[in-house]
Amino acid sequence: MSLKNFLKPKIKKLLKQPFIIKIVSFFIFIYAQFVGMTTRWKIENAKEIIEILSKPAILIGWHARVVMLPYFWCKYTYKKKLYALVSPHQDGQLITNFLKFYGIDTISGSTNQNANQSALEIMRLLKEGQDVCISPDGPIGPRMRMKKSPIYFASKTGLPIVFANYSTSRAKVVQKAWDKTMIALPFGHGVFMLSNPIHIPENLTDEQIEEYRLKVEEIANKISFACDIMVGRNPVEPASPDEKIKRRG
Repeated sequence: MSLKNFLKPKIKKLLKQPFIIKIVSFFIFIYAQFVGMTTRWKIENAKEIIEILSKPAILIGWHARVVMLPYFWCKYTYKKKLYALVSPHQDGQLITNFLKFYGIDTISGSTNQNANQSALEIMRLLKEGQDVCISPDGPIGPRMRMKKSPIYFASKTGLPIVFANYSTSRAKVVQKAWDKTMIALPFGHGVFMLSNPIHIPENLTDEQIEEYRLKVEEIANKISFACDIMVGRNPVEPASPDEKIKRRG
């Protein structure tokens, strides 16, 4: 047995320990802060961003870039309480601890696990005027493809959907990851961009929900492409809508 094969299961077991998860999430938080402060950011329509985020909304962003998005969300919504939908899987535990350092509370659930309970909790928070953050292609894809849940929540509550994304000139894109995870590096130049509020009518039919799902997906990907192009990167392309991702154990 090679050293790599010997160590791999032991490291995976170690990373499941709550104490280790907290330590790792803390270092990810510190790293994200460092990258945020050392990158020369161009904020598109900064005044409009402050105005948009001063009002309750359903905030969405692609799964691949969740590490840096809280840096911007909290920078422009520092007076508001934020909640985020996070998968109950092991990866979600890491994200939950990471978000706590930003003061963001989490709702445990996904389209596959705890879906009904988390949906009820999201509806309650939105009706109270709270902001909820969702990665609409998570937790397992397909990459950059909208799920229907944000459309449903927006239709039922009357709150708009707001999509956010960023890109940076210095980053590593993990090509083997289903979402093409972007690991931002310090000392580059970057751009952060927000969509205008997307209002969804109430009492939609299933066909209309699908129409708005595709509309929001198109807006989100146009912004994503623009962010990558503005920093000189080849845009990450969406996965096939039929792509299935095998959940890791």
